[in-house]
Parts: sequence; structure tokens; C-alpha cells
Amino acid sequence: MNLLTLPVRNLLSQKLRSTLTVLGIAVAVGSFVALTGLTRGLQDSYAQGVGDVGGDYVVSQRGTYSLVSSSISADLVDKLDAIDGVEEAAGIILSIAEVDDEANIFVAGWPDDSFLWRSLDLQEGMIPHGEREVVLGRTVAEALGKTVGDEILIQYEPFRITGISVPDSVFNQNVAVARLPALQSLLGRPASVSLVQIRLERPVEPARAAAIKTALAKVSPTIEVNDSAEFAENMDFVKTVDAVTSAVSLIMILASSILVANTLLMSVSERVQEFGILAAIGWTPGRIRLLVVVEGLMMCLIGSFIGIGLGIAGMHLVSWLRISAGLLEPYLSVGIVGEALFWVVLVGPVAALYPAWRVTRATPSSALRGIR
Repeated sequence: MNLLTLPVRNLLSQKLRSTLTVLGIAVAVGSFVALTGLTRGLQDSYAQGVGDVGGDYVVSQRGTYSLVSSSISADLVDKLDAIDGVEEAAGIILSIAEVDDEANIFVAGWPDDSFLWRSLDLQEGMIPHGEREVVLGRTVAEALGKTVGDEILIQYEPFRITGISVPDSVFNQNVAVARLPALQSLLGRPASVSLVQIRLERPVEPARAAAIKTALAKVSPTIEVNDSAEFAENMDFVKTVDAVTSAVSLIMILASSILVANTLLMSVSERVQEFGILAAIGWTPGRIRLLVVVEGLMMCLIGSFIGIGLGIAGMHLVSWLRISAGLLEPYLSVGIVGEALFWVVLVGPVAALYPAWRVTRATPSSALRGIR
């Protein structure tokens, strides 16, 4: 008998209880992996969305990292465009809108003849020229079952699809792009934009770019200038989603630790005589406590590996749902898996501490008589 065979034997002897505990851990870990992956995928998608269109800086309203509430007047766009070293300042509308009464996708409004349109690699069709025309990313088009010439409802208004873009980035897969005036009218913002994409004159030298960034920030005290990654990381709704995700994941992990502790407590109560025998044949209290900890850790590790698989499957399932229309992209990294395993390895032994302490309270003689 050793510290590996005894825990395995006990887990197999209590199959139903062990299975339910392992499944509880698997659900907690799976939820953590899925929620964290989808949240970071959403953040990554936004980072690409504001960066992959060819802009060097993103100008937003100071103190507001929200696509909905950020507002910059058209006058400021002209002033930003006039800064020495700026090739173009393109004011854009960028938001999330309901499509066909059931899906939510990115929508963007770009000014005519802007450098932004050059970032779109069309698989078929052409860029919009009319007031109610739109280009769809391929993932969105496939999710909605749409093609060039079809009509979609964006915020209950009809738009004709003129083109399908090739998914050269996550953002371009999941976006509907219209002309800026059309989207300004649709969202009730005729004299303002959400953000301003700044493209610098080429070639771009780091020192020169930094100086231009400073000059852009001085145009108005109401604006902030960031690169795309900084802007995406600080967006309000991404922060909110991340906070909610972390809270839910923490609650589920704590619940799983209580489940492990309860399972071990019941197991310890039923095996008092077994532990008395172990003590009688020379096992030290420390070794007996370690036995209980190993048992808890085994359940956590088995549950975590099952949970990682469930989390990956869950991410892909959610991303395939029509309601997401490609808005939620699976994102898996070694960091996410490592973080999940870290919490499990931490929770397992901690949850086993009290049951392990209880098992060594009784003397060997009383334990052999079944006295707890």
C-alpha cells in the first residue's frame, strides 16, 4: 500500500460519489476555460478590429473606452487630419448592432475614399456606394446564410449586401461595414463619430511617431490617443465582461472546493477503522493526512482535464450559435490552461486540509474500534 494505490482504490470503491465530485470539478474548470477563452477572444477581436485596418493610432473620447458612448465631433476630425505627419484621420462609427432580429455583430461606418476601405480584401462583390448598402465578413455571412445581393436588417433597417470580405483577421470575419453617413443616420449620430483612426505618413520612425502622438493629444483636452492594443485592453465593456467572467469562475471554483471537501469528509468518516489500521502498522499522522490530500488532488486533476476538454468544446459551440454570428471567437492559450490547472492544484490540497486534519484526531486504538 502506498500514497498512490490507496487513493485510487478508495475512489474506485466509491464510484458514484467520486464521479459526481469529478463532474462538479469538470463543470467548474470547463466554465472557467470557456468563459475566459471567449472573453479574451472578444478582446483580441477588438484589438484586431481597431488595428488591422491600417491605422497607427486610435483617438477616442477621454475617459471613455466605450464604443457606444465615445463621441468625437467632426470638427475635431478635421483638426487631427491637419497635424503635420498625419496622412489621414478617418472618423468611424464602431458599435454592436442587432441583425435580422436574432444575432448581434460588429457594425462599422467608414468615410468614403478612406484608407480603411483598402484593408478589405473582398471575396466577392464590391464596396458599398449606396446609402443602405453593406459589406459582410465571411463568418457573419455564413452564420446568417447570406450572400451578395441579399438583404439584412441592421437595427430593423434594411441593408443590401454588396460584398463579402475575406477573413484576413478575426475582425473582418465578424463585421458589417457600411458608409459612414448611413451608419451615423441609423444610430442617430449625424455630427459625430465613435473613434478616429490615424494613419501616419510613411516611413514611420518611432521618434517621429511619438512626437505626432503628442501633437494629436494636444488638439483637445477631451480626447485620448492610444495604439490599438492599448485601446482594446481598456475598453469598458471588455473590462466589465472580464470582471463578470472572473467572478463567475471564482464562485464555481470555490463551489468545487466545497464539493471536494464534503466528499472527503464523508469518505474519512466511513474509513475511520482503515486509518486506525494504517496508524497501527506504522503510518505517521503526517503520512495519513497526505493520503487524504493526494486523494483530493487526484479528483481535482481528473476533473480538470475533463473540464478543459468541456471548456474547449463549449467555446466552439457558443461561437457556432447563430445568435453570436461570429461575434464570439474561441481563444485558447497555454496561459488559460495553466491558470485553470493552477487553481485546481491549489484548491485540491486546500479543500482536503480539514478532512485530513480530522482523520488524525482519533488515537489508533479508538480508530480501530470505529470511534470518530
